[in-house]
Amino acid sequence: MFVVTGASGHTGSVVARALLRQGHRVRVILRDEAKAEPWRRLGAEVVLADLRDVSALALAMVGARGAYLMVPPPMPASTGVMEACWSVVDAMGRAVEESGLPHFVLLSSLGAQYPVETGLVKSLYLAERELGSRGTPMTVLRAAYFMENWGEELPAVVDSGVMRVFLGPADRRIHMVAARDVGEVAARLLREPTLGRRVVELTGPVDYSPVEVADTLARLLGRPIRVEEHMPAAEVPMRMGMGFSAEMAYLLAELDNAILHGRLTLEHPLHVVRGWTTLDEVLGGLLRSLQTSPHQGDGTIASP
Repeated sequence: MFVVTGASGHTGSVVARALLRQGHRVRVILRDEAKAEPWRRLGAEVVLADLRDVSALALAMVGARGAYLMVPPPMPASTGVMEACWSVVDAMGRAVEESGLPHFVLLSSLGAQYPVETGLVKSLYLAERELGSRGTPMTVLRAAYFMENWGEELPAVVDSGVMRVFLGPADRRIHMVAARDVGEVAARLLREPTLGRRVVELTGPVDYSPVEVADTLARLLGRPIRVEEHMPAAEVPMRMGMGFSAEMAYLLAELDNAILHGRLTLEHPLHVVRGWTTLDEVLGGLLRSLQTSPHQGDGTIASP
């Protein structure tokens, strides 16, 4: 049996479905009973628990072969972001230890090898080290920038024909990966546990530039999309005007500044794992979702 956190999110849902499809028993940890019934219909066991509840987490992990652990992304208006992330990491670490869990996969990010100046990724630096200090065999899955992140402003891009870019030169390619590939690879790594600490760095089949993102959208929409380049500092007032807290706006700007300066990159480039889902597939899916539920989103940040 495998335990999956974040089963209502971009990657956890893929992990749980992949394991169920392969005939494994799956226990998903959710916070909301309203999201539980679809998982029960698929054959999963549902545990309702807060990820800061050590006792509930430990009980859910008892007897499991492995667990998929992720730090939930903060909401746009969040404050005390790093403290909240730390409380989840600490609870997970204690639960892993108390339950005797034999192995887990931790969703992390490229750049998590750096302790500072990486925005939200700093929480994953802490997670890797805190959870790694417990002595339980662990696989760290460092994912590239999620292709799905381009969907955050997609309604505005479709309306205006303009795509704002805060990642530096728009023609420079960066590592990107589809969330579905992250979930599928995580499910495989759960089935193939390690005896110590293993780091797997995952990116897409090829790297893409923001210009290529705009060109792909233009082709899918059948009309031109213009790219506007901005420095990461310009992102702060823009996001605060959208309802983001000052703290979240600064953390996201710092993350984009890290990408600009090459800090969200591979630590072990000779051993990188490549996904298979293309940018065309992801953007096409995002546009179809936008057409069925225009200008609606879940309010979360998709990046790991």
